[in-house]
Amino acid sequence: MKYKTKGLIKTIIILLEISAFAVLAYLIISPFYPNIKYKITYDNPEIIADAKNEEKVKEKTAEILNSLPESEYAVSPNRLIITKIGVNAPIVESKNEQYGLSRGAWHVPESSTPDKGGNTVITGHRFKYLPPNNVTFYLFDKLEAGDLISVLWNDKNYLYKIKETKIVLNTDFSVLEPTDESILTMFTCHPIYSTEKRLVVTATLLN
Repeated sequence: MKYKTKGLIKTIIILLEISAFAVLAYLIISPFYPNIKYKITYDNPEIIADAKNEEKVKEKTAEILNSLPESEYAVSPNRLIITKIGVNAPIVESKNEQYGLSRGAWHVPESSTPDKGGNTVITGHRFKYLPPNNVTFYLFDKLEAGDLISVLWNDKNYLYKIKETKIVLNTDFSVLEPTDESILTMFTCHPIYSTEKRLVVTATLLN
């Protein structure tokens, strides 16, 4: 019995060591995963060109929405989809910023909505140690003028074209200001792992 107990303890210790190694490996590899996935999945001329093609983006968006499980809509019926960088995130409406960002992309309450025109503002975490990475804005630096973004809002798909990307200080709140033009403003932390600045992407409504 003594030998069996020692054997069991030894097995448990080995399993704990393996688990600790797996967690450490995940924490080391995880920050690089989105860029690796981008290089493998999205970084080719065809996909980059398709990101500026209305029909291609609408087609891809429809495929994504049709394949979403019902459980996804429990978080929010509204969704932000950026096919170029694999963003497919629920748009969460909440007065609590931390709650909204923890669940997906957060719609800034003081801003407008796609159906009302004006400036719709959405923000998201740049990185989280949680899969899947499709709810983060890790690859926002890959976006450029002309890329298309889909916003599913109240069962209607609004298509936006990026007109500008820029970096501002985190004290610059001008991106939140109302506009007469129907635009989408998105921002996230910059650089990665820092809140010193914001990476801002502005897009105009096409339909």
